[in-house]
This record gives sequence, C-alpha cells and structure tokens, in this order.
Amino acid sequence: MEGKICWAMNLREAELYSSPRKGWEKIIDAAAVFHSIQVVEAGLIQVGTYIGVKDPRSSWTAVTHQLTAILKKKYDERTDFEKQNFEFLEQIHGTIEGLKNAWRNKISHAQAKLTLMTKDFSPDVAEEILFASRAFMRRLADGLPPLEITATS
Repeated sequence: MEGKICWAMNLREAELYSSPRKGWEKIIDAAAVFHSIQVVEAGLIQVGTYIGVKDPRSSWTAVTHQLTAILKKKYDERTDFEKQNFEFLEQIHGTIEGLKNAWRNKISHAQAKLTLMTKDFSPDVAEEILFASRAFMRRLADGLPPLEITATS
C-alpha cells in the first residue's frame, strides 16, 4: 500500500498522456454537434406527439410540416390546443427551421453513419450549436403543456 510506482514513457507516450485530445479536436467538435442535433430531434418527436403528427417516421421534416400547417390555419380552424399554445408553437417552429437550415442539414446520419456535409465545425461554431440546442430543449421543457392536452383536443 505504501509502494510507489514509476512509469517510464518515451516523449511520444508522455505527449499522448498529457494531451489525450490532441489531434481529435475536430472529431470531438463534430461528434458534439451530431449528438446535440440528435437530442433536438428527440425533442421534436415529442413535439410531434403533442401536435398530432401521423407520419410513422416523425422527425424534423414531419414536425416542421405539421407546425407550418398549424400556423397557416385561420383562428377558427385551430383546435383548442393550437389556440392556447399558438405563441409557443410559433416560437418552436421558428427555432426548428433555424436549426434545421443552419445545422441539421449539414449532417447526414443515414443508416446510423455520421457524415459531415460541411467542415464548418470549429470549436466556436460547435459551441454555438450546443447553446442553440440547449436553448431549444429548455424552451420545450418550460413550454410544453401536460401531455393529456394535445392538438386533437
């Protein structure tokens, strides 16, 4: 228990030990962005439940299309849920469109493979995407009404 251990490393091994992320920065940034967008997509699927998305592949496209349709309705055509939550739905729609057009469309995750469609994921850009994703999820957490009140109500 009182023994001491001494590790002997060459310079390359010592560098890997002291800077384990060196050379991985862009990969880490891209992965953070990818997973952040995945979290937003999970939130979108939940929004889809609230607004009555019927598409079996509820996702960015299905939810944004449904939100667009809701926002285009005249007041008298909206459900009680849509009337009571119109401002929230309008804000969510704007945020989703912004995230989708700015970042989600730059990442392909077809068949569970991450493919970057752009190289624009510097640490600063990745941080901005993470902040936007967190803000969106916080808005959902604060704004979604109880589940029993849905678009079909």
